[in-house]
Amino acid sequence: MEEQNSNAIAAFDSLFTTNQIQMLKILLPRLAPEHQGGFAVYIKLLELQYAFTFLRRHMGTRLFGNVKQLSADFFQGDNTDTVELLDELLPFSGPKERSRIENMKNMMVNFKKMQEMMEMIQMMQELFPEGMGGDNPMDMFSGMSDSGLSSIFEMFGPGKGE
Repeated sequence: MEEQNSNAIAAFDSLFTTNQIQMLKILLPRLAPEHQGGFAVYIKLLELQYAFTFLRRHMGTRLFGNVKQLSADFFQGDNTDTVELLDELLPFSGPKERSRIENMKNMMVNFKKMQEMMEMIQMMQELFPEGMGGDNPMDMFSGMSDSGLSSIFEMFGPGKGE
């Protein structure tokens, strides 16, 4: 994951620079300290000018290959790409951002689990259109003994199939 992040950053940096700008970056640490600040700003200015020129020449062109574009609708369909993106952002996040990203990931994962549960309930309703013994889904367990219930929970509980 770290390598993928580094590759994306390197790809961006190499796209918006030239060999001459890279040579200036190599020269920068060798300058006297009082000249480094101004020279660093000059290098950034050259990069900005080059970026404008490059983008003008390649208007409308996809710059980074076949990377899946982000959708504003995080909760529809398969959102594994969004979760992967959030994972890639984590190493560059401060504590507050990290907490927000983790919360968003948890929310997305929980929403997906809820969707899967709703699909399961819908499937059960299709299999048993006449209902399962009342309006309350828990009614079907009312006649069972504690040992019967515990065997059902053992069968579907944590640790099974994981």
